[in-house]
Amino acid sequence: PGSRHPKRYQDVEDLLAVASEAHVGGMMAGKAGFVHLHVGDGARGLDLVRRALDDSELPAAVFNPTHVNRRRALFDEALGVAARGCVIDVTAFPVADDEDAWPAEAALVRYLDAGLPPEHITVSSDAGGCLPTFDAQGRVARMDVGRPAALAETLKRLLATGQPLERVLPAFTSNVARHLLLPGKGRIASGSDADLVVLDHEGGVRDVMAGGRWHVRQG
Repeated sequence: PGSRHPKRYQDVEDLLAVASEAHVGGMMAGKAGFVHLHVGDGARGLDLVRRALDDSELPAAVFNPTHVNRRRALFDEALGVAARGCVIDVTAFPVADDEDAWPAEAALVRYLDAGLPPEHITVSSDAGGCLPTFDAQGRVARMDVGRPAALAETLKRLLATGQPLERVLPAFTSNVARHLLLPGKGRIASGSDADLVVLDHEGGVRDVMAGGRWHVRQG
C-alpha cells in the first residue's frame, strides 16, 4: 500500500470502492488487504474514514490512516477511529517545540494512556519520504527526507523517559506484523524469522541480525 502519487478521495464512494477492492483482494490472496491513507492537513481530517465506517460493513481495519500525529486535533480524531477498530499509524518525523503536532513518542504514550486497544497503533519512519518545511506563505522553504533511524531514535527517547520496553515496543514490531499478516515477523518465537535487534543500556541499537545473519555487531 502507499504510492508516490497518493490518490485524493473526494467522496466516501471513491474511498469505499477502493477499500472494497483491497479487502476482497486480500482475502483472495491470503494477504493483508487494506487502504493505507496518507492523511494531510485538510480541514476534513478523518471525516471520510468515519463516514466509510458508518456507511459500509467493511472491517474497520481496512482503513489504515498514517501521519495522524501531524496535527494535534487530527490525532484526537484518530483516537476515535482507533476505538472503532482502525489501526492508526504515527510517523517519526521531527517536530518543533512550537509546532501543532505530536512527536511520535508523545503520540504513542498519549494513545496508550487513553486506554485504547494497544494493538491498534503502529509507528513508522516514512523513510525515503519527502518531509517539506513551509514558510508563512505556504511555500516550500526546504526539503528533508525521512530516515529509517527515526524508529530507533524514537524508541530510545521513549525508554529514556521511563516507558517500559514491553509497553511501547509492540507498536514498532508485533502490531505491524499482525496488521500486515506476517506471522514470521515482529516476535521472537520458534519458527519465526531470525530478525533481532539488541539494545544497549541506553536504549540504542548495538547489534542487528536479519534472516539469521549478523549485520551489525557492537554498534
